Formats: sequence, C-alpha cells, structure tokens
Amino acid sequence: MPWSLAKQAEPTRSGSEGGDPLDVEALSVRCECCGMAEDCTPTYIGRVRERFQGKWVCGLCAEAVKERQAREPALTVAGAVEAHAALCERFNSTVRLNPKLSLASSMRDIARKSNQHRSGGGGATATTPPSACGGDKLSRAASCALLYA
Repeated sequence: MPWSLAKQAEPTRSGSEGGDPLDVEALSVRCECCGMAEDCTPTYIGRVRERFQGKWVCGLCAEAVKERQAREPALTVAGAVEAHAALCERFNSTVRLNPKLSLASSMRDIARKSNQHRSGGGGATATTPPSACGGDKLSRAASCALLYA
C-alpha cells in the first residue's frame, strides 16, 4: 500500500533511561473508518482510542467526526464515529470501485434535490391543490415547461 510507512524509530533498550521502550517505537495502525494505515506510538494510539470510545480514528476522520458533532450537538462521539464509518464504507464500496457510476448517482441526487427545492420540498401536490395539477396525477409546473416541445 502506498500510504503505509516504515517504522520511524527503534526502541531504546538501555535500562538507565527508565523510559518505556514501547513509547519510542512507531506501530502501524489502521483507521476503523476509512481504513488508511498510519504509524503512531502506542501512547498516541491509546489517547486516540480513549477519545473515540475505543476505536482508532485517523486525523482526517477525527476532523470529520468533530464536524459531524458540531452540526448535530445531540449526537454522541460513538454515534458520530459510527455515522462517519458508514459514510466511509459507502464511499469505499461505490466511488473507489466504480467512479463513473458514482458520478451518475451523484448527479441524480443533485437533480432530485434541485427538483425538491424548486417544488417546495414535496413535489407539485404539496404546494398546489390536486385540482390544479390535473386530479391525482402530477403535472409539469409552468417553470419546468419543455423548451423543445
């Protein structure tokens, strides 16, 4: 994997320093959201796991989790991590496997949101009475008239 790094430092073995040798050795750890590997000291790994409810999260995903919590204050840390992990899972299973299909899906979502925004959020029947739309059927609004009819 191109983003994997080699060990940064060797542990100290001299007994006179009194430091824990594992604090110097960098270990490879994989993010539980996006799957990217980073080399970190065991002390840092422990601090991150303590902060994110036992899960190790890379720096980029940690920022995304913080942003999610800022948008939804009622969301717990574990809930924000789970939501971000689900988003990463969806990204890894769609965009990375088939970018063209993902682009088409994204454009469909944009068109759907744009249509909801123009029609007031619920389609033509939510903003106008059924009699104005031709009974039970949905009809094209005047603002959406075909250009080449």
